[in-house]
Amino acid sequence: MTAPAPRTPRPRLPLTAVAAALVLALTAGGAHAQVSRATVRGLVSVAPGAANGGLAITAVNAANGTSYRTSTRADGRYALVGLAPGTYVVRVLDASGTPLKTEQITLSVGESAALDLQAAAPATTVEGKAEPVQLGKVTVEGNAIRQGVKDSQVGTTVSQKMIEALPQNTRNFLSAADLAPGVAFSSDASGLSKLQSGAQDYDHLNVFIDGVGQKNNILRGGLSGQDNSRGNPFPQSAIAEYKVLTQNYKAEFDQVSSAAITAVTKSGTNELRGELYADRTGTNWRSLNALEKKREAQGVKRPSSEKYEYGGSIGGPIVKDKLHYFVAYDGKRIEDSRQIIGQNFEKLPDAGIVPGLRARQGNQVDPFHEDLLFGKLDAQLNEEHRLTLSARLRRETDRIAEDRNLSLPGNDKARRNDETRVDLKHEWARDDWLSEARIGYEDYVWNPQSSSDTPMVRYKVSTSTPQALTTSQDVIIDGGSPDAQRRQQRGTFVSEELTYTGLDGHVIKGGLKFKDMRYDLSGTANAVDSVDVLIDNVTGQPYWDGANCLGTHVSNNGRTSDQCNIRRATDPTAVSFKNRQWGLYLQDDWSLTRQLELNLGLRWDYEDNMLNNGYATPADRIAALLAPDVTRFGIVPGTGQTYAQSLAKGGIDIGQYVSTGSSRKAFKSAFAPRVGFSYDVFGDRATVVYGGYGRSYDRTMANHALDELQKNQSPGGEIWLIRNDLKMPYADQFSIGLRQALTPTWNGEIALSRVEARNQFVWFSGNRDPDGGFARQASIDPLWGGPDGFGQLVLGDTIGRTRTDSLFLKAEKPYTETSGWTATLAYTYSDARTTNLQWSNDLFDWTYGRPGRGWNPSTLVDKHRLVGAFMTDKLLPWGLTFAAKATYASGFPRRLTDCTAGADQCVLVEGQSSSYRQVDVSVGKEFRYGIHRFALRLDVLNLFGADNYGGYDDWIGNAPAPGAAANRLGGDNLNLDKPNGMRGDNRALRVVMNYKF
Repeated sequence: MTAPAPRTPRPRLPLTAVAAALVLALTAGGAHAQVSRATVRGLVSVAPGAANGGLAITAVNAANGTSYRTSTRADGRYALVGLAPGTYVVRVLDASGTPLKTEQITLSVGESAALDLQAAAPATTVEGKAEPVQLGKVTVEGNAIRQGVKDSQVGTTVSQKMIEALPQNTRNFLSAADLAPGVAFSSDASGLSKLQSGAQDYDHLNVFIDGVGQKNNILRGGLSGQDNSRGNPFPQSAIAEYKVLTQNYKAEFDQVSSAAITAVTKSGTNELRGELYADRTGTNWRSLNALEKKREAQGVKRPSSEKYEYGGSIGGPIVKDKLHYFVAYDGKRIEDSRQIIGQNFEKLPDAGIVPGLRARQGNQVDPFHEDLLFGKLDAQLNEEHRLTLSARLRRETDRIAEDRNLSLPGNDKARRNDETRVDLKHEWARDDWLSEARIGYEDYVWNPQSSSDTPMVRYKVSTSTPQALTTSQDVIIDGGSPDAQRRQQRGTFVSEELTYTGLDGHVIKGGLKFKDMRYDLSGTANAVDSVDVLIDNVTGQPYWDGANCLGTHVSNNGRTSDQCNIRRATDPTAVSFKNRQWGLYLQDDWSLTRQLELNLGLRWDYEDNMLNNGYATPADRIAALLAPDVTRFGIVPGTGQTYAQSLAKGGIDIGQYVSTGSSRKAFKSAFAPRVGFSYDVFGDRATVVYGGYGRSYDRTMANHALDELQKNQSPGGEIWLIRNDLKMPYADQFSIGLRQALTPTWNGEIALSRVEARNQFVWFSGNRDPDGGFARQASIDPLWGGPDGFGQLVLGDTIGRTRTDSLFLKAEKPYTETSGWTATLAYTYSDARTTNLQWSNDLFDWTYGRPGRGWNPSTLVDKHRLVGAFMTDKLLPWGLTFAAKATYASGFPRRLTDCTAGADQCVLVEGQSSSYRQVDVSVGKEFRYGIHRFALRLDVLNLFGADNYGGYDDWIGNAPAPGAAANRLGGDNLNLDKPNGMRGDNRALRVVMNYKF
């Protein structure tokens, strides 16, 4: 390939001009993170007496011909920025365009690689013509696999080899993200997958696909669909590789405060390449877990179920070296079975409605369909300009039970989960400058709809005498689902990122992004009446006549009694509002010396309407708060004192929560400094000390605004208020670590980390007694009931906090063609704490404000977690491939409620779940016929058949009956340490067929 003639070096810009240009760029458009691209930096050495400044440096992608260009500084240093991951031929050219040195280097996503080049004059023949320069390569294997160790970020790269080879129960590319210490990936029995890092819940992560954040603005889960879908987030066949960053990521990253996943998609190359695949698993290929065995012993047989995944990809040239395309499709079909079996039937008589409910137990199949489509065009317009257009479609239909174990047929909902995204990126590179400009569109819709319009009835049995709901346990659920909602986020963004490499030792990046979002939130979560009702433990009849409560102390027009509670259906409501999001950042990666690099960044984010700032609290709610405080639950207020005055005595200024339509202000102080360093101790990348501090701001989901609106539209209902001066959630991240070459091919890493997250959104009880104390009806529960004539007062504020101290250990042997194998081992020790009394990712912390509250164990994080993976495609006989992944987790802490001393003396006790253990293996064989490759693979998931439990009854009974001996785990507590849910399936087989050309 003939190298293009070098451009005449342009005069260097003075520092003032550079600063002015950066300011101009930051104020002229929107910036977007170069989070998926790689950088190559190094020093070019020349023969004595020759000038090493102004030499042209080119990097050409070996697969598709995409070229990048820069020139050396006066001291011979150079920096190539914005390179897509892949293998490149790097050349040093003299003034005539003749190669002086040629090397080959392979770059990973987000990598900052070092490549020093020794340039020499080309040898000549007797005719004086230059002889061909032989292609060199970074051949020192131990050096090549440590290209990215000089990095202050704490992260792990997951290669395409690992994505494709590791056994998995579904084609979710994120299932290998837990190869990074500090990250947990889980999949429950229903197929719902979740990714999480530290004590922050999954709301606070973000996934960046080709540099574009996939943040869910309206619902939980961080990533669109993570909280509410059995599907996969993106076609796995379109992912080239990705990097998991858990600490100290740079200023380019936005709307994230826990793990940041940055992935790069595949592109078409100069050769036509394609793939087709299909895999299948099902009930007849899966063994029974402990709970299923128990249910079959009770006469409830497990029905058959099947799961199919299929699809393919194709990519190639339209114009060689100039224009390429790539298309990928993933399909998923599930006919999923569940066993419906009630609880606590043994505590009820075989009379009344009990025989009928018991007879309706059995099996139910819940179908799921998903289609994922991704397309991409890459164009090299000329030496300076590149254009990329990509689009993604996600379409899902699903049927979901309210409770997988307890919901009878009909107690379910149909659900859509659809997403459309389009992204157009233009790159312009000249001399020391790189510009990335983007424009994009996104549209995400979540739409659950009830399958029945009959009331949802949760039947319960009481564990006390007299019978009361406060001491009850679930039996079974009947009737329709109350869900009838629609959530949509849609909008456009424009962005511009500008990188400057003209200052010796500096790579300066800066930019501004702007997103114009619209949120349309409508429907109701209470489309039908929802009834919690006891079944009489003598007659077997419920304390409910089909419309009103029965029993003792009936009140609220038949809505409540000691044995029954009805939440009446509410009319659908809707709110629609715009939210303009701005992000500004500046990042300097500064090589002070060949060994020491500083990463200095500052980011500022702003949203002008995160939670419906134009909302006005209804007049009836305001009037109730300002009305006289009246007797509630035996509390006698002072004469003439208003409910607001009672709250004020407890430190709550209710005026801060009452919105006038203009009193809710946008948060403007989201300034996030990020500082990191890496020091190559001996200058050979064998021992690197790194660390840093960074603050990262996230966002609060828009659905809180609909909760506020819906609850406040119910006459005489609850009062929900969001604080006017709401803050943005953020996390402060501290890390210090060491990367060490353990052998020529093995790398090791150890790091200490602390993440302190603040301003997490929480709903809490605003009810206070007339003296300002924290009113309660039990020792751990708040007072249910608010101002006169209304339900409880619920306040929303960013007052939640979490803290995670971690030790990360990692050992990794990257894959090379020579060795034919790769392995990784990741261990995490975590001490995770939360201020939430629920100890979990629950958005509700009912007793916030009570004196004496402190840090509680987090139920989201295992104290010990160990993940190992291995893959080879050369070591086994007959050309067999083998891969394995093993996971051990010590078990989540459990929050036990101990009421054995009496209902008014309940205490919280820490318990421990059983450990999680799973080993997955995969064996395959590939057959080749010319360019055609056929492969057959068998995955064995949970090879040793471990029962991994995921739920328990964590309520420790009530006080013993008069005259009976206290028995903390007896009587009503027989289910305390008996699990009622699973974390994944038992042993299962999955067959994968694949064809490539």
